[in-house]
Amino acid sequence: MRVPVEIPALGWNSKNLTFENCTIESLQGMCYIDNLALRSCRLINTTLAFEYSAVDADVRGTIGSVINPAGGTIRADYIDELILDANKIDPARTTIVTKERVQV
Repeated sequence: MRVPVEIPALGWNSKNLTFENCTIESLQGMCYIDNLALRSCRLINTTLAFEYSAVDADVRGTIGSVINPAGGTIRADYIDELILDANKIDPARTTIVTKERVQV
């Protein structure tokens, strides 16, 4: 039996962090990470994810919100809210791929 664990600031200030085939629940998790990879992961109740992170994410399902990623690619079925503040990051450095339209 697997017991879910909620980690509010998962992975902050890390380098070369990879998650594979896992389910993550986090408020403002996976931020400030250099070289973050998610492969076939689910992000449930996850908001304000990837802030200032260089990310390559393959997410199954919906991401609650993504805020100011430093760069990379984020693939998900849907993103409820996408926050890209051009005063803080260069939005052109991040590619967003979704099956449905993203609300910006």
